[in-house]
Amino acid sequence: MVTLADTVDRQLQAFAITAPAAKAACLKWVQARSRNETIEIVPADLAFVWAVLQGNAAALVEIDELISGLSRRAAGRAIEPSELAQRVRTRLLVAPKGKEARLSTYDGRGKLKSWLWTATKLELLQATRGMGQAPAEDIEAFGHLAGNERTPEANARSKKDTKLVSDALRDALAQLQPKERTLLRMRFVDGVSTEELGRMFQVHRTTAQRWIEAAQATIMAAMRAQLETQARLGRSDVDSLVGEVAQSISLRLSQVLRRDELG
Repeated sequence: MVTLADTVDRQLQAFAITAPAAKAACLKWVQARSRNETIEIVPADLAFVWAVLQGNAAALVEIDELISGLSRRAAGRAIEPSELAQRVRTRLLVAPKGKEARLSTYDGRGKLKSWLWTATKLELLQATRGMGQAPAEDIEAFGHLAGNERTPEANARSKKDTKLVSDALRDALAQLQPKERTLLRMRFVDGVSTEELGRMFQVHRTTAQRWIEAAQATIMAAMRAQLETQARLGRSDVDSLVGEVAQSISLRLSQVLRRDELG
């Protein structure tokens, strides 16, 4: 009989993970997600996700290939597959400050590839809505897969919140110094690395990174102030909206700055 430990061990071997401490940590992580005996999980996929979250090079290459392939299937003519793949990578693999990457929410209930396919389709829907295009699939067909079923009232509130956040973010960017806006545009639109920024501004890359983080902090503070005063939202609502922005600040800045650049 193949045990949970055997399955985990076999998957880790595929990524050349052989250290006893690493295998024990992975097994513990998988076991924590399989305590409910009434729910069948996919331990090999959980071990795969654990390896990705640990930064294992082979696992990262494999999940990148999965995301790229799924993005090519999903994109159609609505968006460039490479852009969709990058959005999915950012959404799932980039950990917000002080939090875990969203990939860690995969709980092993069902195949990882199916979970990634759903995440890719949801990202496509969000991207095409942002472009003002009508996706081929009905948005509600995927909403329930992420627990996003909403009443008409909730949908109306969501649209209102989206506009409030977009307006607050754009106004916050307008309040930045020209140097700060330039740094953010170079980093999040042009893809210039912090090391390259450091060379351009003749400072160490850590200084360039601190500049970017300070600009982001200024944006978040300005957004919070605007939502509390002009939009007259309660503290809990503001915390929720600002928290959502913070989780995807790189992607949001890229979108807003790129739109402003295009006029």
